[in-house]
Amino acid sequence: MSTPRRALWLLLMLVLALPARAQELPPSLVLVIDDLGMNLARGRRVLALPGPLTCAVLPHTPYARVLADAAQAGGKDLILHTPMANLQALNPGPGALTPELTRSELQGRLRAALDSLPPVQGLNNHQGSLLTQLAEPMNWVMEVARERGLFFIDSRTTAATVAFQRAQAAGVPALERDVFLDHRLEPAAIAAAFERALSIARRDGVAVVIGHPHPQTLSFLEQALPRLGEQGIGQLSASAWLALQRDQRRRQAYDGPLRTLSYH
Repeated sequence: MSTPRRALWLLLMLVLALPARAQELPPSLVLVIDDLGMNLARGRRVLALPGPLTCAVLPHTPYARVLADAAQAGGKDLILHTPMANLQALNPGPGALTPELTRSELQGRLRAALDSLPPVQGLNNHQGSLLTQLAEPMNWVMEVARERGLFFIDSRTTAATVAFQRAQAAGVPALERDVFLDHRLEPAAIAAAFERALSIARRDGVAVVIGHPHPQTLSFLEQALPRLGEQGIGQLSASAWLALQRDQRRRQAYDGPLRTLSYH
């Protein structure tokens, strides 16, 4: 077999060997816990939750580094919970990205926040109901994400967000939040939000769920997550789900043309 034909044959074998995992997965939750870094005890409870988890750490907070290090050591996804300007004029916290910043200033703040943690896999927005509506600042955010090979999760703190679209336009892997688990902290409301997430996962294959390290949320998750398997529901980290999507797109891209190959 000639060298070009051998190379093509090896490529064919590689593509055929790619697992069709996306179709084989049970309905799954991508669970993101925001606001880590302010409280050590609650952060440790988050890290003790079973299964894959995506930990969103606030930069420049008292326990950001220790919890980020522990998340990585425990095999959890680690992402930057990026403070961004909101419509309520609340203080998002140190290093916030705000509309009056120039491109250089905004990207400098974002890089400083990323550099304050061990290497992260992605980022999402903390608050941000104002900034995520603005295309130009979100383009600047995505430039940094792309240069560092990071994914972005749009927390969707406003229906007018353009963050997910700006990520896609920049070629940054991205997800959108489906359910806020603890928008209301009553146990019944948390349980109802969780059931809504399960319904979305059964319908769409995956639901992206965001919660926070509130005692009520943690108590609920400590009871609910170990029972997911009995309900036929799996768990995925954000990075794992994005990798599965990438594999599936690769298979779809190759399956058509490669099925027509023949050798004479």
